[in-house]
Amino acid sequence: MLPPRHLPLLATFVQVCREGSFTKAAISLSISKSVVSAHLRTLEEVLGARLLERTTRRVALTQIGQDVLAAADRMLSAANEVASIAESKRAIPAGVLRVAAPVCLGTLFVVPAVARLCSRYRELRAELVLSDEKTDPIAYRLDVIVSVNVPKDSTLVSMQLGTDTEIIVAAPSLAERWQHATQPTELASGPWIAHTSILASAQEQFRNQRGTLQRLTPRAPSILVNTCDAIRSLVVGGAGFAVAPTRMVAEDIHAGRMVRVLPEWKGRTVRIHAGMPSRNHPPARVTFFLDELRDIFRADGLTHEIKALRSAAV
Repeated sequence: MLPPRHLPLLATFVQVCREGSFTKAAISLSISKSVVSAHLRTLEEVLGARLLERTTRRVALTQIGQDVLAAADRMLSAANEVASIAESKRAIPAGVLRVAAPVCLGTLFVVPAVARLCSRYRELRAELVLSDEKTDPIAYRLDVIVSVNVPKDSTLVSMQLGTDTEIIVAAPSLAERWQHATQPTELASGPWIAHTSILASAQEQFRNQRGTLQRLTPRAPSILVNTCDAIRSLVVGGAGFAVAPTRMVAEDIHAGRMVRVLPEWKGRTVRIHAGMPSRNHPPARVTFFLDELRDIFRADGLTHEIKALRSAAV
């Protein structure tokens, strides 16, 4: 068994193998060449085996040296991982946090989370890419991508932040003209507003409180637009019906700018995710941001529950 006190000897051995030279290893480790030689000599004595063949121009691994190098790499990686865990927990977020999100989702949740963090930690800066188009994580060097549902081709590590339910909304004036409709299919011939990323013939599914399923295929949308904010404005302006996540339109409904149409019918459940590059221990700026984002989602969900209870009590 190799005592833990000999880990520095392994680190020196690995560095010599990486550099291919005692001199270069000494420079990298900021120690003298004689200390490097002493470390290698002591390690070979402890292990009772020759690890390197030395010449005046190069060093070469013996067969045992190759096996020891592989094991040493694993040990040092484990030691670095332990250090990373501790660092990620105690570090203060700093550097540049790069986050991408759809415009509406970003405005509602990402922006408040970033505002809180940047006001609290002066060493932290942020770059936000708010777009309803797909964003390249490599081109923008993104730390986090917040999205509705997980793209099928995503290579990111995904974490669910919360869920939402799609509902049908309209301006009060339009809803009043269609108050004769009692189920989603009866709205199919009405004016509809849709996102350009959704096919005009997209089929929506709704269930009522009794579990009855209806599939609604709206007629070709009266208006196609490429941002959710524009959809909100068009609905408020009375241009048509829209299917939207509850969180996106909650404030407009609460303020009376739009109403929920056929409130006994619910659409699909959408899941809101944060995607990150595959890494074991993300930097503090990412972990702090995700914690803040989760807190905002939980608070927002509680707000909706309170509003729902108040509405039910009226």
